[in-house]
Amino acid sequence: MVDFRYHLVSLIAVFMALGIGVILGAGPLQNSIGSVLTDQVDSLRDSRNEAWAQAEESQRESDAYREGMEILSEDVIAGTLEGQNVTIVALPGAGDDAIATHRENLEAAGASVTGTLRVTEEFFSESGASYRTALSGQLDTYVEPADNPMGTLVRGLELILTGTDQSASTLLEVYQSSDNALIEVVDPVTAPADAILFLGVTADEIPEEPDTNRDAIIANGAEFFSAIELPAVYSADGQAGTLLATLRGEGSVSTVDSPMDATALINVPFALTQEISGNAVAWGMAEGAETVLGSPMPIQAVSEVPVDEGTGTDPANPDSTDPTDAGTDGTEETDPATP
Repeated sequence: MVDFRYHLVSLIAVFMALGIGVILGAGPLQNSIGSVLTDQVDSLRDSRNEAWAQAEESQRESDAYREGMEILSEDVIAGTLEGQNVTIVALPGAGDDAIATHRENLEAAGASVTGTLRVTEEFFSESGASYRTALSGQLDTYVEPADNPMGTLVRGLELILTGTDQSASTLLEVYQSSDNALIEVVDPVTAPADAILFLGVTADEIPEEPDTNRDAIIANGAEFFSAIELPAVYSADGQAGTLLATLRGEGSVSTVDSPMDATALINVPFALTQEISGNAVAWGMAEGAETVLGSPMPIQAVSEVPVDEGTGTDPANPDSTDPTDAGTDGTEETDPATP
């Protein structure tokens, strides 16, 4: 049993410890503790100031790099898309700034931007699957059905971008149905597209919590791009687990990441020349990129060289002669009487 003396001794010990702590803190240890704390505060302040200075320097370097790349891009891309009709198709999340920037950039590369469309979430959402299936079954009058509803709808979209007859106009109206619109027209399509620039979202990050609708959108987006037959480039941000990463894994379409970075101003026109030439590339700074900056592929213009009927020469072989000017076998005729 604990008696009164035990409690008394305990209380005395507590007060003695407290008194010793006060005496030491106010005496011998006062200067050393204060000095240590002061040094730590000064060190943290210096580290903060250094970090701020480094951040400001990095920002200045980044701004200078971007400005230099933008100036450089104007000369580098000039003429690479000369004579090509390119339509911009913005996916959900693509900003107006990105559309305006890349439209101006394509024109600087010599392309004619023949229209701008927005694809709505209805084209990819999980909830819109039933409507897309029903609509695709009604398009056999306009396009040849694909193996799946998404493929058929993509063929209809490509007809809208390339067609010049009533079928394209009718499909455009169908795809803009007010209740379940698949596309919205920003700038009307004025000429058949030779290639398409698809612009996706910027700062595309994977949410911390699982999102089944996001997974469905990515899967439908991959199916969408696998059905594209026109030369096409998809430009968007995104790391592992995004549509960009999925498309790079499949290699079905060319991709350019960081669409608002200066590198994309060079990569997008160059990638379109590669696509038009039959090559799929993946360029930029995100995971899965083959290189930071790509190179263009010269687009060969097909032209007919007229035959000079007066001389009867072959344009590909100017030294050749027309067999009709000589014997039937192309040799000089001789008089049978004269050997």
